[in-house]
Amino acid sequence: MTGILRGSRRAALAVIAAVVAAASLVSFAESYRGLFLWAVRHGLSGRWAEAWPLQVDTFIAVGELALFVALADRWPPRSRMAAWAVTLAGLAVSVAGNVGHVTGRALAGRATAAVPPLAAAAALAVGLGVLKRVVEAQHRAATHARRPRKKAPARRPRPSGQTDTDIEAAALAALAGQPDMSGAELGRRIGVSERTARRVRTRLAAPGN
Repeated sequence: MTGILRGSRRAALAVIAAVVAAASLVSFAESYRGLFLWAVRHGLSGRWAEAWPLQVDTFIAVGELALFVALADRWPPRSRMAAWAVTLAGLAVSVAGNVGHVTGRALAGRATAAVPPLAAAAALAVGLGVLKRVVEAQHRAATHARRPRKKAPARRPRPSGQTDTDIEAAALAALAGQPDMSGAELGRRIGVSERTARRVRTRLAAPGN
């Protein structure tokens, strides 16, 4: 990934995080209002009515944060079940409370009242989906970086003081007795690598040599 794409990717992730956070805050605020009205119409008042919505939406917030940590730390699926259960239970109660505070029987009014908790859940699904893929990509990159790289075969050093003319003379003497000698065998005979031996043999077989 080039530097431009890497910077654009980070900017996109930052925007997604900001939008998800803003949508969640607005959704929780609207949900709080609906649950507050439901509490007021069912016998609660004052601070008790103000505190009652927190008992419901707290489970959604705690469940969402637990799922965030679970994905970031790569918890096994079984360990995430409790967080999902708390989140879904809180969502169900919140939807019921938000819909229940509507006095009319119009379907449009009830659907509108159900939007805030469902929007919070949708924002959670999008954010967790992006986070899951980012964590998996980073894990694959870290695993690839930890893999041992194959070492290139070491080149056989040229014997000290041996010139190209000396190598050619040694190769010529070796090939005189065995012209069909392989490159590997020739290299062992004259003390050079197989690649060098093949190159020397090719040079000796050229016209004029």
